[in-house]
Amino acid sequence: MTNTYIQRPVGDSELRDLARLAKAEEEAFFQRCPHLVAPYRERLMLAALCQGAALQFLGRGYGVKDFDVHFFYAQNPAKMRLSRAVKSIHADVGAFPAIKIDFIRTVVQRAETGLDAKRAVERIQDFLAQRPTSNAKHLAEKAVVGLYPQEVFGLRIWPHPN
Repeated sequence: MTNTYIQRPVGDSELRDLARLAKAEEEAFFQRCPHLVAPYRERLMLAALCQGAALQFLGRGYGVKDFDVHFFYAQNPAKMRLSRAVKSIHADVGAFPAIKIDFIRTVVQRAETGLDAKRAVERIQDFLAQRPTSNAKHLAEKAVVGLYPQEVFGLRIWPHPN
């Protein structure tokens, strides 16, 4: 385990690999946690690269230590929270061999299900701007870049692109 930052750009190749790995992790998560299928399987708004590696993708970073992939879910009133457990793996991501990837699940309060990609992005931007949770405050300090669905691939979600 290292705290060294890799000074290398993050581009579409890395995003494609992360999207593929995120889709596999999303499927594996619900296999590991079948009790969450009913309350959350259909509530995924989008998956995104967050934190320092997202800044690196935007050309504003200071290197890459690891990749943080967040799954944003519309909150289910019947089960308000998901575990904050982080699933970590090491994998090849574009030009980054055997790098650590953390998969994190983030619940967005007062978000509707079935939003199209544009509305999902707007709701996540509102969530980050309002900073209602410590997680939202933490995410809002850096950047968020879309991975999937395809409509958000490579999209700068945060900071808000105004």
